[in-house]
Amino acid sequence: MIYEVLNFLRQRLEANLSEGRAPAEPLISLSNPWSNNDSNKSSSFLNAISLINLEEEKIFKSQLPSVVQKENGQYYKKEPDLKLNCYVLISAYHKNYEDSLKFLSRVVRFFQANSVFQNKPGRKARKEDLPEGVGKIIAELYTAGFEQQNQIWASLSTGYIPSVIYKIRMIILDNAPADEDISLIREIKTSF
Repeated sequence: MIYEVLNFLRQRLEANLSEGRAPAEPLISLSNPWSNNDSNKSSSFLNAISLINLEEEKIFKSQLPSVVQKENGQYYKKEPDLKLNCYVLISAYHKNYEDSLKFLSRVVRFFQANSVFQNKPGRKARKEDLPEGVGKIIAELYTAGFEQQNQIWASLSTGYIPSVIYKIRMIILDNAPADEDISLIREIKTSF
């Protein structure tokens, strides 16, 4: 589900940022930020979306498993969904530094205009719809302090390049297998 959500955002950014541009090569990719390795030396730019952290959303977490009915009428115990927030680094490397800043400005403008993604109810599924199983994606600008930025870029083993961080809320993982079948209560006996 994480890949599907990040790829969805990449496709939406690509579609928005490449308007009026010949589709020679992708403008943005799911990858690590620029590094000075041999494969990148020939590129004039590398704009990347990189996952830098995952966080469980505990505020909306249900603590108890629920009882769910299967199609055959049996009941089973299901563990609560796992709700995740993804911290995504969008970095812009261009040989011309000014182009990096222009690219980031367009990214920030895109997310300012499109901070919430959700499918319209009652409409047929389309290519640009959210991935299956995703109800809503919310993108919030995240401001890291200088110390945090230093730690992020040091852990990525590269020098700082122009970038912005977004907190992508809430990706819901609902793949918890059924633990056990539960039998129905058919009779209650009480005695006084």
